[in-house]
Amino acid sequence: MEGVPIGRKLDLLIHDSYQSLIKALRFMFTTTIICPDDATQQPSTKAYVLTYEDNEGDWMMVGDVSWEFFLTTVRKLKITRVDKC
Repeated sequence: MEGVPIGRKLDLLIHDSYQSLIKALRFMFTTTIICPDDATQQPSTKAYVLTYEDNEGDWMMVGDVSWEFFLTTVRKLKITRVDKC
C-alpha cells in the first residue's frame, strides 16, 4: 500500500475472484478499496484502487483481465490512491 513501508505477503491461490482478494486487502489494511466492477461505489479522495505489475513489467488496473489470466501474470500488487491514477 502506498505510504506503508512494510510489505506483506498474500496467497492469491486461496482467493477465487477479484472481490475475494479485495475483501481480504480491505481487512488487512482497514481502508476503502474500490472494486473494478462495482459501478455503485463513488470514488473519494480517500479511496484506493488495486493495481498490479504483470510479468512484462507493466502496471495494470486489477479487473482489466480475467481472474485466471491475472493469476498467471501478476508479480506485484499495489494499493494506489484514486487521485494518483
